[in-house]
Amino acid sequence: MTFSTVPFKRNLRDQLVEVLGRGIVNGELQPGDILPSEGELLERYSVSRTVLREALQVLSAKGLVDSKQRRGTTVRPRAEWNQLDGALLEWHGTSDVADSALQQLMEVRRIVEPSASALAAQRADKDQRKRMTAAYEQMERSRGDVEKFTAADLEFHTSILEASGNQFLLPIAQAIRTTLAESLQITNPRPEENHRVSLPLHKAVLDAILKRDGQAAFNAMQLHLDDTERRRAKWKAAKKRASVSPK
Repeated sequence: MTFSTVPFKRNLRDQLVEVLGRGIVNGELQPGDILPSEGELLERYSVSRTVLREALQVLSAKGLVDSKQRRGTTVRPRAEWNQLDGALLEWHGTSDVADSALQQLMEVRRIVEPSASALAAQRADKDQRKRMTAAYEQMERSRGDVEKFTAADLEFHTSILEASGNQFLLPIAQAIRTTLAESLQITNPRPEENHRVSLPLHKAVLDAILKRDGQAAFNAMQLHLDDTERRRAKWKAAKKRASVSPK
């Protein structure tokens, strides 16, 4: 087992957290495996004992490892990982299981977002309604600019989750913000389709929320997610064709 080298960014502790965390998420170590000894890690990464121990504490707080005297540091079961942690979501996005992570994100969105939209229709205050309206208007003005459209799309969805008024949805909002950015790069690549198909679906969600019609907001978000899943399936099929096409 070999982890990659420490990337050149941030301080030494954060660099070490990232390289070890990515290695665990990518499967270089499996749940139940024991990390190399402290001496081996110190020699491999040329860091101080303090930096190493702080990095392991951060990984432990994320639920990735469990350190005990005489037993060493063990990778914890995946069920115990803090999957909504922003760093874990980022590491999943660059791992070999990224497609699986995006599929699971889609499942979470289908469970959460229609109901969150219905709650936002009932509970959104004046500022929250202005925020989601501004996000939609930015999507409208971004014609031809996929990056601006995607950023506004991300703001639109997270503003709805936050406007639901449910504090337990806030961590999910941040999780979706992290992983949804990756997903939107896949589902929003064509400016013409964004404005012809996706924009009206977003407008239906917005209109229902502004009218305080919870059922209509629920239904509109479901239709929007149907389109999102269609686009993702289309991307996945194209990716598969490209992988088997002759060189």
